[in-house]
Amino acid sequence: MKHLFLLQLACFALIVCNNIDFRKGNKIITFNLGNDLKITTIKLSDLGFEDIKYIPLESNNQSLVSRINKIRVGEDFFLIQNLNRLLTFKKDGSFLAKIGVEGRGPEEFLLAHDVDIENESQYIYLVSAWQRKFNVYTRSGIFLRTFKSPEDITSFIITESGILGYSLNTQGKILNSYNLIDTNGNIIKKFPNKYPWSLTQPGTYFFENENIFYRFNGNILKKEVYSDTIYLWKDLSFKPHIILSAGNRSISGKLRSELNPDEIHIKYITPSSLFEFGEFIYYEFTVGFDLYGFIGSKRKNFRIFINPEEGIMNDLDGGPGIWPISVSNDNTLIAWVEAQKLIAHVASVAFKNSRPKYPEKKIELEKLAASLKETDNPVLILVRLKEGI
Repeated sequence: MKHLFLLQLACFALIVCNNIDFRKGNKIITFNLGNDLKITTIKLSDLGFEDIKYIPLESNNQSLVSRINKIRVGEDFFLIQNLNRLLTFKKDGSFLAKIGVEGRGPEEFLLAHDVDIENESQYIYLVSAWQRKFNVYTRSGIFLRTFKSPEDITSFIITESGILGYSLNTQGKILNSYNLIDTNGNIIKKFPNKYPWSLTQPGTYFFENENIFYRFNGNILKKEVYSDTIYLWKDLSFKPHIILSAGNRSISGKLRSELNPDEIHIKYITPSSLFEFGEFIYYEFTVGFDLYGFIGSKRKNFRIFINPEEGIMNDLDGGPGIWPISVSNDNTLIAWVEAQKLIAHVASVAFKNSRPKYPEKKIELEKLAASLKETDNPVLILVRLKEGI
């Protein structure tokens, strides 16, 4: 029995080392994504979720939105983005305003490359990289001002020290990957491009999410496609935070310069989204035409891959699977579902035969589906973790 116990302990230690490396010296957690991207099914309750809430977004002629690409959460409103369409809704789902006007005028924008909400004022900032400018709006859609961007900033996040912006490195020639600017567009600090490269193959591969910013636990974090490391923004510099070791699926500047777009697409990770919630990290990406969602625990030996389109199995009320898109208050996942799909799910045999943890919530979901029309706006889904997870 003693030898068996030691063998089991050794196997467990090997699994931990292979999956999660808690480096005591610099306190960097390393997740080894591995070579076997095996899809697993997991339930919301397995991850510690205990509550679920649905918020139908008001549908009228001004507020219609077919799908949701991005969600930003304000103090008392949601900012919804579908390509160039930006809308705000109150936390109860009632429509507030359309944000901005497309065009070439001084108060207009050609393309909403990115948006963010300033914490104190709750003003909405929008960057139009092609025009090299930022526009600022209230949550009610009132245009406040515009200012020039010193670089082709394509994604940004508002920090206590200013606006931290990223410039795409599509050709490998960007001098500065990041610029910290004030809210008038003046440069405070530049961060040189660490991954220069020269194109030697015909064709250009475009990483839409070449850089990803996110917030967690009051901090600003970022990850570039050319690095496995997530960095923490602190004291006007970047500190290593978490490593997502992707091995031979990690693209580099050298590989980017040598490979054609098809090879990059088939063999290497193309990031979709990245954020943390509770004790977990969620990293969504494609390899070829396959979409993966990685969920790893920062406290325990736990790592899985899910099919994001099928989502995390909803065993709380039997509703549709949860495809995470964003986070609220660090402990609440935000997802969305088309009204038509929600109605169809509730009418399905699988839903009728489901035995969720909260039968009363299943009844509430049936009532919600009965109140919707197939042409209604999407429905937001908020699932909250238990305290302490």
